[in-house]
Amino acid sequence: MRKQAKNFLLLLLMPLLCSCPGSVDPMPESAYAPILMSRQQLESSILKKEPRTISNPGKIYRYGSYILINEQYKGVHIINNQNPKAPVNMAFIQVPGCVDMAVKDDMLYVDNAVDLVAIKLSGMETIQVAKRVRDALPSLLPPDNLEVYYNRAGAPEDAIIVGWELKKPE
Repeated sequence: MRKQAKNFLLLLLMPLLCSCPGSVDPMPESAYAPILMSRQQLESSILKKEPRTISNPGKIYRYGSYILINEQYKGVHIINNQNPKAPVNMAFIQVPGCVDMAVKDDMLYVDNAVDLVAIKLSGMETIQVAKRVRDALPSLLPPDNLEVYYNRAGAPEDAIIVGWELKKPE
């Protein structure tokens, strides 16, 4: 029993005896810088806009005769697919910080950065925010998934990360 206790103690102390100060690699730094928005700007940022070119698509959903395509960090494209041989890009719903979406019944659920938002889709001529759940989601991570510590100097006190951009070379 004593021998087992000694072996167990030695096993516990082994990492301390083998570690070398200064040999630890520093945390890798993300190649991305955050795009920030104040809470007030975020809550008034969901708007229906003119159609635009799809440049960074994410998820795709079929909603009746429409196709909804998520544009990473920007919003959702609305495509009329009534004639699949000639789909028409109808509109763009601007939703800063949008990475994910889901559709159920006549409701589009999107992440508006850290908030979960339900948008009524009935008619497609107008969009209406039906509900917002503040701080329901974690902050957006950069595309390389590395933790980022950023300088908040000059940023609004209630700044929220709504996207990421590649850092400019120094």
